[in-house]
Amino acid sequence: MIDFDSIYPVIDTMLITPYRIGLPAAAAFWMGTALIAFWCTIAGELSMAVIYIWNREYYTDLNRKMTRMHNISVAAIRHKKKDTFKSANKWANEYFGKVFFSHAALFAVSLWPVPFALAWLQERFTGIDIHTIPYTEFGLGYPFVFILSYILVRYGFSKVRQFIPLMKKIDKMRADDAEKAGQMTSWSELVPADTKNAEAKISANPAPAESKA
Repeated sequence: MIDFDSIYPVIDTMLITPYRIGLPAAAAFWMGTALIAFWCTIAGELSMAVIYIWNREYYTDLNRKMTRMHNISVAAIRHKKKDTFKSANKWANEYFGKVFFSHAALFAVSLWPVPFALAWLQERFTGIDIHTIPYTEFGLGYPFVFILSYILVRYGFSKVRQFIPLMKKIDKMRADDAEKAGQMTSWSELVPADTKNAEAKISANPAPAESKA
């Protein structure tokens, strides 16, 4: 069993070191906290990738079933089969809910390092104001710096992940799985062709505006 009490001093030393570099206090705090946000982002993204790979077949199956039931419900409307539509649409909504919450849970996995980072920051920097809001005495401490840094780091990571081999591979897996799930039929396909042509003509040739006397 891993003894956390013996590991914590090592982790603490690693995390606090960037705060002690030769920069002004505020700049050093921002840099140190940004590095923690970066490590939280990396750990979270790796965890999310592992969970996705582990449950890849399950996610693909859910998407496939959702797409299939949706397409059946659209076809039922096209052929005016009310009972089939109700049944298929019910299942399509159920699978949509499962897909939505599975993706939400997958994203939540990427956030697990955040509480630990905040707990460490609280222990180290509670009561220390990094900035003060102008014309007030309200101070901004480590939560403000960390949350802002984390948002910026995750946004920046989303822009460069396509150049990271592992992340690029995960994104390709998702694209392949989405293709395997099939193409969802659009509800717009139920609109008669002559109606579409009429709407297209109206859009291409709008009625002239009435002149004012």
